[in-house]
Amino acid sequence: MKVMGLTGNYTATGEATGSYLMADSSVLYTGRPFFIHDFATSFVATPSIVVRTGRLGKCIAAKFAYRYWDAFTAGFSVKAYQGDDQRLDALDRAFDGAAIVGDWVSVSSIDDPLHTVVEVKVDETVVASCCLADMSWPLADVMAAASSRCSIKMGDLLFTGDCAQGLTLAPGMRLTATIGGTQVLDVKVRR
Repeated sequence: MKVMGLTGNYTATGEATGSYLMADSSVLYTGRPFFIHDFATSFVATPSIVVRTGRLGKCIAAKFAYRYWDAFTAGFSVKAYQGDDQRLDALDRAFDGAAIVGDWVSVSSIDDPLHTVVEVKVDETVVASCCLADMSWPLADVMAAASSRCSIKMGDLLFTGDCAQGLTLAPGMRLTATIGGTQVLDVKVRR
């Protein structure tokens, strides 16, 4: 399984779009706590919509990309900051628990998945409200570009970009998210 991610990519943040890869051990599913590790000085979580691939594909044309994703959810991409020590900066997004993922919502169960609102809260305060249609670089084009570089396989995850500015995590915080009013994510931050 691959976990791919984009930075920026939503008009709300105004950031340029970039990309990163995460280890499969980075995935942390809802209901499990996120632990603040000792190896970094701070951890910044950025809300994102996460898409799951439902079939194998290589060099997918953008017009057929909708056939290759079967579910989506809300999530957080967590980046570790280590001060001035940049020797392991490629691992700043690949540590265990860095990819927080909610419960999956099947694309077939939603009338219009591209316009379904995903709302993300931190301690009951809404920090992001977005949908896949808000992406600067459309999902179909992202999947086409990614599949031109590597095979897309069942179960691969794609963090579609930053729905809002990142926030520094602290013990006691609670991260929640809803899709169309149904809660899909609930993670507590612990030390």
